[in-house]
Amino acid sequence: MRSYLGLSLALCVTLLPACAASTPPIIERPQSTMTSPTVSAPTPLLPTPKPDFTIVGYLPDYRTLDPAWGRYATDIVYFSASLGPSGELDTGRLSAQTLAALREMRSAYGTRIFIAIGGWERSQNFAAVATDPELRAQAVRAITTYCLEHELDGVDFDWEFPGNAVEREGYVALLAEVHEAFAPHHLRVSVALAAWQDLGDELYAAVDRIHVMAYDHEGRHSTFDQAVGDIQTILERGAPPEKLLLGVPFYGRSLSHWNSAFTYADIVAQHHPAPDIDEAGGVYFNGIATIQQKTCYALEQHLGGVMIWELGQDTADNTSLLKAIDEAKTP
Repeated sequence: MRSYLGLSLALCVTLLPACAASTPPIIERPQSTMTSPTVSAPTPLLPTPKPDFTIVGYLPDYRTLDPAWGRYATDIVYFSASLGPSGELDTGRLSAQTLAALREMRSAYGTRIFIAIGGWERSQNFAAVATDPELRAQAVRAITTYCLEHELDGVDFDWEFPGNAVEREGYVALLAEVHEAFAPHHLRVSVALAAWQDLGDELYAAVDRIHVMAYDHEGRHSTFDQAVGDIQTILERGAPPEKLLLGVPFYGRSLSHWNSAFTYADIVAQHHPAPDIDEAGGVYFNGIATIQQKTCYALEQHLGGVMIWELGQDTADNTSLLKAIDEAKTP
């Protein structure tokens, strides 16, 4: 791994200008006490052509949508709904106003719209539903109906985490059945996974994309080395590279108190780090250079793209990590 890293670093030094067109909380988990976000109207701009390289950004329900994200993100995942105990879809945290604004964004920029189902502290009913064929069928109907009624492009699943073989098999069955129900409507299914999760070979046919959560490791929680290792682990299991999206964090974690997390925007405001700095005030994060290095790696490996947790943690000026990703991948 170390020798490959040296080669990759050298390649990125020479390739990054090409990637950039010639010239680096789980952090905060949504709480039911949060109020609905406000949404500003999108600024009319010409649509940006969307390349094959996908840039997926999560929008938690406690964040405010910035329509300008549509200039850089190809897909936005609105986080999150959850499954009810009888297979119903609980969308109470999702705002109709935000969904309408997302559809406006799609009209302006072509950005695809997904909702997430599950997540940390929102996965309680997955086991009961996924392992029961009747409840699973009810969930498939509810999810498909919601997507069609709200003009979505698909769903992203985030069960944290199946606890045994029966639950893992039920999860893949749920994904496969949703995928089959979606096919006539040209909707997509993605799943968020950590590299240590192995759901078996059947997973690869059951989903269109795998969002690799290459962060929240111990210590420096999302280094370039760790990202390479996470992707290689999943590739070695037989995953198609074009279905993998490399997850990158827009937040940092304290090196002395791992559970203390800070948004990238707060880190920049407090410490003003240089673009090639990943550590400030005892907090490890991904600065611009590391984010672009990871983007370059995803391009070199012919991955499907990158995934961001999460968009509301970014800055809005020339220190923006979202803009840095766009610059790195632009031909």
